[in-house]
Amino acid sequence: MHTEDRARFKKIGEKGDAKLHGKTVAVAGIGSVGSSIATILAREDIDLRIVDMGRVEETDMHRLALFYEEDITKFKVKQAKARLAAINPKVHVKSFHEELAGSNIFLLEGDCIVDATNNDDINRLTLVHAAKKKYPLVMVRCSGAAVRILVLHKSVSAKILDKVALPPTEKDGIFGPATTLAATIAVTQVMRSLLGDKQNLLIACDAWEPKVKITKL
Repeated sequence: MHTEDRARFKKIGEKGDAKLHGKTVAVAGIGSVGSSIATILAREDIDLRIVDMGRVEETDMHRLALFYEEDITKFKVKQAKARLAAINPKVHVKSFHEELAGSNIFLLEGDCIVDATNNDDINRLTLVHAAKKKYPLVMVRCSGAAVRILVLHKSVSAKILDKVALPPTEKDGIFGPATTLAATIAVTQVMRSLLGDKQNLLIACDAWEPKVKITKL
């Protein structure tokens, strides 16, 4: 079901649908959070640019909603592109099987950037790149049941990344439902940004407790 025949959410409406038409979101990291974000955006008729160097791992399958067993060991972006095309053939998806670095950060271009890499080095790169290009940035970090989401429409110091820091996943693991929670909140912030909302926020939540704290920046 796509824009023209679905029941519209009143806060978006026909004007919002028209404003969202033709928008592109760049998603860095197509793991559990990033692939869920891409799936939701594709269902909302948002075009995508997806970047990831990894393969689908069997140990991650319990929290990889977009992928199937036959995708295991295959490149994430290639399989994600095929799965997203099956979900919504109208959506344009450009995929890049690359490890993001300073030399190719330009791959992240569009009307909004989502950094779902859970990687300190890439977070720093996307923070600078988004500010330079004046792209809205939604950054997502997950560890255990904890989620941190940074929503930025302005240039800020790299010290802001301390606010989204979480224990390494090697220590706390990742609670599957937390990735779904993170993706849902992140997509909401992406769509609000695409519709003109310029709030700068830090959203901290926990899928196990549950609790949510929102700080305006």
